[in-house]
Amino acid sequence: MIRFLKSLLVVCLSLFSLITFKTVILHYTRTDGVAILGYHGVVSDEQKKTIYTNDPYKMSVSEFDEQMSYLAKNGYHSLSMDELYRYVEDKNYQLPKKSVVITFDDGYENVLTNAYPILQKYNLQATTFLIGKKVTSNLDGYLKLSDIQNDETMQFYSHSFDLHHKASGFDRKKIDVISLADIADDFQSNQGVIDQSYFAFPYGRTKAGIEEILQSYDVKLAFGYNQNRKMIREDNRYLLPRYFMFARMPFAYFTWLVS
Repeated sequence: MIRFLKSLLVVCLSLFSLITFKTVILHYTRTDGVAILGYHGVVSDEQKKTIYTNDPYKMSVSEFDEQMSYLAKNGYHSLSMDELYRYVEDKNYQLPKKSVVITFDDGYENVLTNAYPILQKYNLQATTFLIGKKVTSNLDGYLKLSDIQNDETMQFYSHSFDLHHKASGFDRKKIDVISLADIADDFQSNQGVIDQSYFAFPYGRTKAGIEEILQSYDVKLAFGYNQNRKMIREDNRYLLPRYFMFARMPFAYFTWLVS
């Protein structure tokens, strides 16, 4: 048993080293890339201590403020979806040297109550990807349809209508087990509910053959998750990489991601 555990530890350490090495190499070979940051919820410091202590998806107000302050003080320009799309479409269009994209997934109410004022304070803008069914169900803790008003600080786009579910089996999600026809039906359900010009895959999961559906619903860009690299112009526009921004991440790691 001890020999087995030692072997397992060696394998795990080797995989971790390979992933880390790959991440570092990709980071430094994409000097012209854009860091797309993927957040979820932003909660008060007290809530972080008492309710969401071990939840990596809920970042404290003070931590989020520190990160946004760094971007503002160091001359970063936060891009809108339309700016990023123009960068993909127009090969002659140049972004500001320090560009970053700030996104939120799931449409938590605290994105407006807690994150929005911080973004305003530092003159930054962000995009929130909403789940249509939750927005229309008036669920506690989630944004409502009446909250969805695009302005210079926050814009709202689609995180599917009702695809954000796990499925039975190890690390299986709904998008893994349903048909393309079912996915097309989900897009149809979101028509007139959430703007689908830009789309973030639930859990970052895509599916073979989905590009035709995205095109048919005039999706301009679609985003994955946790690919741990910057986006470049030549990337697949229907699976752009984002960094998972987790709570209590080392600040030096944050500054490295956006550098």
